[in-house]
Amino acid sequence: MVKQIICLIVISHFLFGCSSESGPVISPDKPLVFDEPEQTRSNDSTNAQLNVVDTLTSSQDWDRIYQYNVKERLLEYGKNNPETRIEISTIYGSIKVKLYNSTPLHRASTVLLIKKGLFSGSRFYRVRKDFIIQGGFTDGPGAFEKLIEIGRYKVPAELNPEKYPHVKGAFALAGSDFRPGVPRDKNSNPFTFYIVKGSVQNDASLNSIEQTYGIQLTDENRRKYKKYGGAPHLDDQYTVCGEVYSGMHVVEKINKVTTNSSDNPQESIYLSISLID
Repeated sequence: MVKQIICLIVISHFLFGCSSESGPVISPDKPLVFDEPEQTRSNDSTNAQLNVVDTLTSSQDWDRIYQYNVKERLLEYGKNNPETRIEISTIYGSIKVKLYNSTPLHRASTVLLIKKGLFSGSRFYRVRKDFIIQGGFTDGPGAFEKLIEIGRYKVPAELNPEKYPHVKGAFALAGSDFRPGVPRDKNSNPFTFYIVKGSVQNDASLNSIEQTYGIQLTDENRRKYKKYGGAPHLDDQYTVCGEVYSGMHVVEKINKVTTNSSDNPQESIYLSISLID
């Protein structure tokens, strides 16, 4: 009974403060939103509750990741789990993604969650036409138990917009909301990801984005945005940690589905993710 009560306490914190929504919310001015868990601190009452759970259960069975040890744990995990290619399967077809070794924390976290089955039964639950498709953690059967097993952390930002811009096909992890000129936590939520569809840009639109969002695009990235399209206003806000190398037509199909006013697809687009190598 005690374990059940404590489990409920922990589960309530894994809701990340969401009330009516169970995942990120997308809007034109707030493209990627996810209420974040509080950071683990020794004098935090939440941390005390989590420590109680750790005391009552075997650390060998519950070797969770927290914010204070996230870098060490993910780097260690990444050394022993070198996979870089993943496949996202949907009713529309498969999307194959190459994860970057140069974003080692994001790669390791994504591989970890795939191996832990966190994305089993998840879905693409936010779709904004000519912008992104977004999927990941849902509140399906067993989801909370998986969260408890994995841990409570955010992936430290590994921003490199010059090398990895938000061009069409970019794969990234979501995070907290942002507004132009307002400082924000740029660490990533490990449980939800998005793929950029974007739109083709021109010099006028790129100049406007640079001025509005206070970013400076390289000449090469301006060329890419004008040729391939993308979402340049997300650069330097979210970590791009991979790219689609096969199945972009599937992304485009999903990006065209009918949605409601909250960008939720009218049909459930379930997904599963597996490792290729």
